[in-house]
Amino acid sequence: MKKLLAPVFAFVAVAGFAFAAENPKPSRPNVLLVMTDDQGFGDAGFQGNTILKTPHLDALAASGVRFTDFLASPTCSPSRAALMTGRHEFRSRVTHTIEGRNILQAGVPTMADAFAKAGYRTGIFGKWHLGEPRPFHPLDRGFQHALLVGGGATGQTPDFWGNTMFDPHLQENGKWKPYKGYMTDIFVDEALKWIRAEKKPWFCYLPLNAPHVPLQIGKEWAKPYLDAGLPKNLAKFYGMITNLDSELGKMLAELAKDGLDRETIVIFLGDNGSALGGSPRPGDFNGGLRATKGSAYQGGVRIPAVFSWPEHFPADQKVNTLGSLYDILPTLAQACSLDLSKFPEPDGRSLLPILRTGKQPADWTDRVVPTHVARWASGTPEEKLPFLNASVRDQRYSLVNGKELYDLETDPGQKNNLAAANPEIRDRLRQAHLDWWNSVRAEAMSIQPFLVGLPGVGAVDLTCMDWQPSRATKEKLTGGTYEQETLRKWQEGKKIKGTDGAIGGWLVDVKTPGIYTLELRQRPAEAPEPKAFANGVARLDLAGKTIATEIPADTECVRMEVELPAGELFLEPVIDGQRASGKPQGAYFCRVIPGAMK
Repeated sequence: MKKLLAPVFAFVAVAGFAFAAENPKPSRPNVLLVMTDDQGFGDAGFQGNTILKTPHLDALAASGVRFTDFLASPTCSPSRAALMTGRHEFRSRVTHTIEGRNILQAGVPTMADAFAKAGYRTGIFGKWHLGEPRPFHPLDRGFQHALLVGGGATGQTPDFWGNTMFDPHLQENGKWKPYKGYMTDIFVDEALKWIRAEKKPWFCYLPLNAPHVPLQIGKEWAKPYLDAGLPKNLAKFYGMITNLDSELGKMLAELAKDGLDRETIVIFLGDNGSALGGSPRPGDFNGGLRATKGSAYQGGVRIPAVFSWPEHFPADQKVNTLGSLYDILPTLAQACSLDLSKFPEPDGRSLLPILRTGKQPADWTDRVVPTHVARWASGTPEEKLPFLNASVRDQRYSLVNGKELYDLETDPGQKNNLAAANPEIRDRLRQAHLDWWNSVRAEAMSIQPFLVGLPGVGAVDLTCMDWQPSRATKEKLTGGTYEQETLRKWQEGKKIKGTDGAIGGWLVDVKTPGIYTLELRQRPAEAPEPKAFANGVARLDLAGKTIATEIPADTECVRMEVELPAGELFLEPVIDGQRASGKPQGAYFCRVIPGAMK
């Protein structure tokens, strides 16, 4: 078992510049922004979890300011969009983690853009989940260096085919490379190498994909929790958290050794409520909150949030002021002198006045923070959406689904619905929620198309993770289409939830009309285990014209030459002859290449 480092207390955490009287010029601190995946409010020792061992996170929390009432979105991509833009995710068209609804709107500036403009080096190490192809890739969104796992988790369709958390292929600046070791360890080690490469101020975004499924971790990390009597999934989940805790401890110790700790702002955040290993049980520790990831109740949206900069913020301070992920960008902008003048008006506010003292200022005003699970099925009538799996908060009360009112001051577990006894509070929050919905409705109901034919971009790779429902056959999207394992089983002739395959298409915006080559595959081009098509036909309907291509047996890549008009269109190659049921299949992987076939 890897030896755990002693907890490190002397690090630096979040946003802050020295007081004006002490330092009349704005400081230029480095920034380490850590976000873990599915580690919820109760998944740390400093949050009161007596089973889970997180000594380094506990030390980090003790060295600075932590918020006990900090909100995220209920799922991955939406939270990341809010973090990167300082605005509610719906304003950037992010309403899901799949179906093309996780693509951060083109042209919206990001936190990394702001840091790059200010002269910082910018790097991301981990999970992006806001768009794979250019111009949505991190390298197009302000990051100068990017080491990534594909998609939303290891083994999803944008990821390297066959990847696991052990000895993975990772995408470094757009190209897949093999690495040795455990994925979390690799991300931390590579981030440290990048940090040491230059003395320029740096912004390091470390969005680790642990402890998200798949629950893959060395036996030595899960064993203490199995020995404690926890079920296998929860033991692995906790083991992944203990491992990332150890790696962060190593990273912070290295920063201290190099003397960077006093120059670096460190922020630690979750991205949504706890997944609790994917199979939560009654009685599992969740910080006393109701529900888990994917819920509008507090257990789905409240996260751990730690801000520590020992020489600038007081140590071991707990703050119950309501905060949100979209507060991080305004906070760092003030702390690091970032220019947001060209950014849209943020929904967040700077937390720096709180962080300086560890207390809420007397003039701090209350506000409302809406959250929405989104993930509505395509085609859901719009009038059903505003209060569908949604909540709105002020400092004291939460209104869930527009009708359940909870006093979080006296009932943090949301057991007693007070709506009938408090109609004025209910109606005030309901109206606030409706006002917010009306302000984001247009963007929330829009989908960011993939951009094809942008000058200098070249080929665009699309995968079935980002399919929208078929317009050719009207067949509903099948759950799990974004998982490599689902495709593998279909290709082996097995059924998943009664289905033997799936079909869908992509919304694209053709920026340069002309001839394009489509390369259709069962598995991505770089897959070490290619999969051939059976005898069949690939067809595509465009502007009332059908293009068809015969597919000989054992063909690994089907090429179609098509003429694409300018503007938005629904790109849905339909492949016959692949499914035992006789139903048409979609193109699980499609590369769109400018120019004719070569």
